[in-house]
Amino acid sequence: MMEKKIKSGKAILDEFFEEIKNDDQLDPETVSVIVGLYENGKLTDNNLNNSLLELRVEKEDGENK
Repeated sequence: MMEKKIKSGKAILDEFFEEIKNDDQLDPETVSVIVGLYENGKLTDNNLNNSLLELRVEKEDGENK
């Protein structure tokens, strides 16, 4: 009988963030912001909202030039 090894929460999150880096259906800039926050230990609601807002403003400014 095989025992299933239970992954830690951190291992599951690490795996998830590695997988989204390679997902072609996701916006690469958005993924980069989210993964960067996670890897730097700064993935909080507030930081995520602020970072995504900054990204949105940058994209809108780029389209308006």
